[in-house]
Amino acid sequence: MTIMNTRLLWTTLLVASLAACGGTGDDTSDSAAAGGPEAMAAAETNGPPPPPEAAEDALVPGTDYNATTIISCGFDGAPPTQKCDAGIKRNWGDAPGEHLVEVTKPDGMKRAIFFRGTEPYGADSVQADGSAGWDLKWTRSGDQTTITFGPETYVVVDAMITGG
Repeated sequence: MTIMNTRLLWTTLLVASLAACGGTGDDTSDSAAAGGPEAMAAAETNGPPPPPEAAEDALVPGTDYNATTIISCGFDGAPPTQKCDAGIKRNWGDAPGEHLVEVTKPDGMKRAIFFRGTEPYGADSVQADGSAGWDLKWTRSGDQTTITFGPETYVVVDAMITGG
């Protein structure tokens, strides 16, 4: 068999298989009518498909974060000129709109910062590192929040929180 005949054979098979599928892809159009009264009744009782559910916020593969990024950070009272890995767990708290940003500090330890919407309201603290008595303060500039927790500073962009 020549190459031309082989191509013709495959093209013919492809066209025949597509023709066998028929219809426009709309299951309630001609296919219900072609099936007779029973098929028409089934199509009428099924009605339109239900609306799609709100899409779940996907996770970054291999993590339990909805997004990961690198944020500006600073330690020991220094300005946030260092870079720290960070992950966000959106809608993490008990109430909708509560989020957790987890920052990996240069020493490998993690700091969790809690948000309601784009507003920070707390951070994890422990006696062991002295953070139990630290105050959390924050300021906004445009679309970013600068968080000061004791001698630590973190800059979080709204898009990380909102997914935008």
